[in-house]
Amino acid sequence: MLNERQYEALVAPREYLWWDVADKRRLSLESVVEGILTKGDIDDVKNLLIEIGIPEVRRIFEQQIRKERCNYRPPTINYFSLYFAHHA
Repeated sequence: MLNERQYEALVAPREYLWWDVADKRRLSLESVVEGILTKGDIDDVKNLLIEIGIPEVRRIFEQQIRKERCNYRPPTINYFSLYFAHHA
């Protein structure tokens, strides 16, 4: 679960990304990373990288794309794989 600071910085300003979640305060960090990388805009991604840190976002992203079922589209996987290879 997110701490209060992470919730206020990452989820509260963009609750529309998780329109289907009733209790957004119970979102996991993994769900927030996935939601922002798949549905957020560039400013959302910048805020995520600042708040959580590039190495941690990369770790979560790489763990998620290795799973059998993945919610990332191929262009998103390609973009962030290249981004993290260069920046992390």
